[in-house]
Amino acid sequence: MRKLVLALAIAGSIGCKHPGSKLEGHWKGTRAEGIGPGAQDAANAFATQTEITAKGTAITITTPGGKPVAATFVIDSENASTVVVHTDRDGAANKETFGFTDDAKTMTWRMGEGRTITFQRQKD
Repeated sequence: MRKLVLALAIAGSIGCKHPGSKLEGHWKGTRAEGIGPGAQDAANAFATQTEITAKGTAITITTPGGKPVAATFVIDSENASTVVVHTDRDGAANKETFGFTDDAKTMTWRMGEGRTITFQRQKD
């Protein structure tokens, strides 16, 4: 009986841990930060037309003027406020970092050199 209880507990804990659970959902860009003053308006326009959809280990990024780009991602590290991933398209050497607010309604994609795009979780 103990083995059965232990097996069910382990299976339950594995089932509850969904890869990319913080990242999962539909996200719409709201603003860009860390951009020089001469490019801020264009960067904000780009950000507000950018969307990310993640489900399971699949991610699709849609940017203005381009076709949606789909890939499979792997979580390299995850904690309460950050998820670091790489995609099959870009390889393990090219990591993407996403930060999350405590309520998981706002996400920041850290683009490097202090540049970020902030996203809001969308209700589908």
